[in-house]
Amino acid sequence: MTWQPVDIAPRGPAADKELEQDDPFELVAVTYPVDEAADFEMARCIVEEYALMGWGREQVGRLFTTPLYAGPHDVYRRRGDEFVERAVSAVFGEGN
Repeated sequence: MTWQPVDIAPRGPAADKELEQDDPFELVAVTYPVDEAADFEMARCIVEEYALMGWGREQVGRLFTTPLYAGPHDVYRRRGDEFVERAVSAVFGEGN
């Protein structure tokens, strides 16, 4: 299976707001080296979290290909489609 990206760009008034110097909601991210087991555990936890919110298998799989979701997208870029499919299947079951 090849996951296709989906457009989920922010909408509404906040989407056009410029960040201010003291904005408490400014996003800050860091990267660190991880092994395959850590990536799998993180991906499985992400899949589980969205599944518990009612997202379906396809929706959850697609979020990994969407750059707006930085964590899942990093896993997807490092590990690829098959890896994401294994994480999704660990939560949803094979082919469900």
